[in-house]
Amino acid sequence: MQKKLIALAIAGLVSAPAFAQSNVTIYGVADAYVGFGKHGENDFRGVGGGGLSGSRVGFRGAEDLGNGLKAVFVLEQGFNIDNGVEMGSGYQRQALVGLNGAFGTVALGRQYAPGYFFNHDGLAGAAVGPQSILSAYAGMSITPNSGARWNNSVTYTGSFSGLTARAIYSAGNIENGNGYDSVGDKFAAPSSDDAYGLGLEYANGPLKVSGVYQVVKFVDTAITPNDGKKQKEWGIGAGYDFGVVALNASYQSADNLGGWKDEDADLWTVGLGVPVGAAGNVHLSYAQVKFDIPGDSDTKIKSYTLAYTHALSKRTTAYVAYNRTDNDKGEFAGLVPYSRKQSEAFLPTSDVGGKNADLLGVGIRHTF
Repeated sequence: MQKKLIALAIAGLVSAPAFAQSNVTIYGVADAYVGFGKHGENDFRGVGGGGLSGSRVGFRGAEDLGNGLKAVFVLEQGFNIDNGVEMGSGYQRQALVGLNGAFGTVALGRQYAPGYFFNHDGLAGAAVGPQSILSAYAGMSITPNSGARWNNSVTYTGSFSGLTARAIYSAGNIENGNGYDSVGDKFAAPSSDDAYGLGLEYANGPLKVSGVYQVVKFVDTAITPNDGKKQKEWGIGAGYDFGVVALNASYQSADNLGGWKDEDADLWTVGLGVPVGAAGNVHLSYAQVKFDIPGDSDTKIKSYTLAYTHALSKRTTAYVAYNRTDNDKGEFAGLVPYSRKQSEAFLPTSDVGGKNADLLGVGIRHTF
């Protein structure tokens, strides 16, 4: 019996260094605000979530494999902080495993496309920001939203002397040749909903410059008919922090939105940030998206946000933000969902909408 105990103790000492080389970190964001807003006939008064950053809980880990190589993983789930309900199912924000070394990181799973990191709006891609609102509404994949989270993907990320390169290839949701019936009663090929992208970002002191190119394939199906075209997007942006003010600007373009031929959109953004004291910042951002759709007059949506953020600590930020989004006829963008009049219930979509969407929020974000 005593020999068995000694043997177990020795085995524990031998295996201890292997366990010590692994670590798992629990992290997350809790972001909520009290909001007041209106869009059409819809009035909003209540608690909203994710004004600056989407609320989430995640697990991040790494294991040292030796010779500068590490195994890494991330599992991240979002949730609605106003009611505690998870968003989607499983780890819908990120779920990946990969290898990290001097060459960078190669990972597999549900991951961010390079367009997720394209933030030049003066609000770092916050949900209350105009670029976030308009890019998500337009269905762009260059966006700090779910449109830039891709399933079944392989990614590469590498940073060298201020230059960060990001690349992704996604197999989409059709992995077998009998995925969906198309309009012509043909089966969709596994490659028919693939997506790929490349992003380059250079950051050196006060300067940040970035460019992104992404392509998303769409399947022309009987359930969701379109022209089955590739949605092609590109974006360029730059920012410079002068100390007394930080300026940002970006331009992005998308062709064949949703797979529809010649349905295009262009979005540009300008933003600035002004420090107030040691812990405060005033943010002002403006964006406009213009749609170019055959057979329809060009429509524009304009959105602007004025916000103040105050760092209460390294992990806690208080904020107040106001956003107004001005819609052309037939458009419904905004942080508050649109509601039409009862008398308009049977009118075509193109005959309604076009109302201003307003939201004022006072909130707090805590990261852990």
